[in-house]
Amino acid sequence: MRKSTTKIVNSLELQLGKISNIVNLLEKKSSTSTSTLKNWLTETEEMLQQLSIPESSQFAVKRGELTTFLPEDARNKRKELYRFSASLLTGAQENLWSLYQQHKEKLDNASQLIHQLLHIIYQTKQFKYDPKEDFTQFIHQIWGFCTSHEQLKALTVQILSLINKTDVLLVLAKEIEIENL
Repeated sequence: MRKSTTKIVNSLELQLGKISNIVNLLEKKSSTSTSTLKNWLTETEEMLQQLSIPESSQFAVKRGELTTFLPEDARNKRKELYRFSASLLTGAQENLWSLYQQHKEKLDNASQLIHQLLHIIYQTKQFKYDPKEDFTQFIHQIWGFCTSHEQLKALTVQILSLINKTDVLLVLAKEIEIENL
């Protein structure tokens, strides 16, 4: 089964959101900044491993670099460590941002196609939502209609080439405008 793009995007957004805290610690020259960075690198690496994303190795390498860093100037150890940590964080952020953009683009493209699909469905007047009906079941019915309808099949195949069915149903449920049915 393919990985959930929405789960990947949400997880990456969460990790990217933690960067500003690390930067704040580095700016304040906090004694906990290096350990916080190391913990964030470990957390990011583990998150990527759980999602079966091979780029997790980049974060393992950065964590290793941080652990084995030896300042050249004994008098300015702390300053060198902060500078090295900031540089390492910049590289890690760039790696994570690149990964995020790849998956976010897929999700955005799929969402645009789902919007097209929904506009076609709105025009058909084929569906009416009853609040007594299970919403999840209703979304499944709409998706079933789309995948079996000859004229909509090509669009559904395009969508499924970008994201998995679970993500399609999530986006469909999020984007549908019941009042337009």
